[in-house]
Amino acid sequence: MRPTLAVIDIDIFSGQDELAREQVLENLETFRNPAVTPLWLNWLRERADLRVVCLVHDLEQLDDFLVDAIRSAPGVRGTSARLAFDGMVRGEALMDLSLLDSGLDRRAAAAVMIKTQPGQDREIFCALKDLPHHEEVEIIWVVKLFHSGEADLMVLLLGERTSALTGYVMSWIRTVPGVMDSQLSSVLDWRILGQTEDFIALAQRFPEPTAGCK
Repeated sequence: MRPTLAVIDIDIFSGQDELAREQVLENLETFRNPAVTPLWLNWLRERADLRVVCLVHDLEQLDDFLVDAIRSAPGVRGTSARLAFDGMVRGEALMDLSLLDSGLDRRAAAAVMIKTQPGQDREIFCALKDLPHHEEVEIIWVVKLFHSGEADLMVLLLGERTSALTGYVMSWIRTVPGVMDSQLSSVLDWRILGQTEDFIALAQRFPEPTAGCK
C-alpha cells in the first residue's frame, strides 16, 4: 500500500499548553516505527493547539500511533485526523518548508480548508493546482479530503507575511468557481521532525501532474 498523508489536530486543555507540547514533542522525536513517519509539528495560532503531519505507511497501526505518541501525553484533550489519499505536492516548495525551524527562515504559513460544490470537485482541484505564481506566496500542496465532513480540499500555503496569505486566499482561492467556503488557520511555529528523504518521499507520493489533471 502506498503511504497516506495524515494531518492530525491535537486539542489541548487550557492552561496545560506547555506541558502537552513538551511531552508530545518528546514522544514524536523518540518515536521509532516504520508504520508512521512524523514530518513536522505545528503550533496553531488561533487555538493554541497542536498539529502533527505525518506519512502513514500502515493504516492499521495509525490508532496505536495516536494512542502511544499523542493521546498518552498529559494535557491532551482529544485528537482528530484527516487522511489524504490523493492530491498534489510541489516538491521545491516542500523543501523550502523543511527548513522552517533552522533559524534561517521564519516565513508565515497557513492551512486552508475548502468546501467545494459537489459535481465540480475535479474542476476545482485542477483550478487550485494551477493557480498563478505569486511573488509572496507558495502553494505547498493541494490534497483531497472528500471523505471528511469538515472540508473537501486542503491547501497549504507558505508566504512572506500572514497578510499576504490572507490576501491570496481572498483574491485567488475563494474566487475559484465552485468554492463554497474556506477556513484559514495560521501556523505560529514549527518543529521539523522528518529527514530530507522523508520529504522527498512525500513529494514522490503526491507528484505534480506532468500533463492534464484529474
